[in-house]
Amino acid sequence: HLLQHGDIAGPMLYLWRPAPVVTIGRHQNPWKECNLAKLEEDGVGLVRRGSGGGCIFQDLGCSVFTFISPSATFNIDRNLGIVLGALRRCGIEAEKKGRNDLVFEDRKISGSAFRHQPDRRCSLHHGTVLVDTDMQALGRYLTPDKRKLQAKGISSVGARVMNLREKFESLDHASLCDALIAEFREVEKATGAEVERIDEYSPMCMDPEFQRLRAHLQSDEWRLGHTPDFSHQLETRIDGVGVFDVRLDVVGGKVKEVAIFSDALFPDVIDEVMRAL
Repeated sequence: HLLQHGDIAGPMLYLWRPAPVVTIGRHQNPWKECNLAKLEEDGVGLVRRGSGGGCIFQDLGCSVFTFISPSATFNIDRNLGIVLGALRRCGIEAEKKGRNDLVFEDRKISGSAFRHQPDRRCSLHHGTVLVDTDMQALGRYLTPDKRKLQAKGISSVGARVMNLREKFESLDHASLCDALIAEFREVEKATGAEVERIDEYSPMCMDPEFQRLRAHLQSDEWRLGHTPDFSHQLETRIDGVGVFDVRLDVVGGKVKEVAIFSDALFPDVIDEVMRAL
């Protein structure tokens, strides 16, 4: 909502955490990425975000940061630098690794996804920090692509992640948020920036545009999409980019319909490819 309708004149940081939920990337296939029957059985939600990236499980032990800024000044490394700086304030010496991960002692503690809004000239970067997430839920609900695991040299998604509480017992969501706010103010030279607390009764959440967007995101059409039978299917993994599952309905030598499922970080490119096909 902020990306599409907010007045984004400068950098903004939004901090939050969700109830138990599995979140899939904009172009992912939920039937392949997670155990839908188990989610329904346990009352765990399924949502599809507008940004790219892979499938993740989130709960109250997972802190989430969202950076929104004008595209002209949008800088992923600067944003991750703020997160790393905040972790240092908490006594945690983490580092950036790969496309968008933050790790501690070579185990993943944070991942990110991104979205650009060209018509409004603003961009979004959001990511997670694993503080005290239910790690057993990863095995119960997620079914990651085996090629992705093999490429990373691991046997399961749970083998390469860790909760920071394992080593930093006093860390919690509140203390991490305080550190993120302090680091954001210092880096962005915004010492006087006020913190606005938002709940479902805040003016923004009562706005009709917000309500319409919320209804859309909660709809089965958006969350589940459709995976029809296709005449051709191509699957591959491109190092440093992501896993691609391309499905084509070809009739008389012509492509009648196409769907591309992927965990690639920038979904707009996939949109353009599907339109071109």
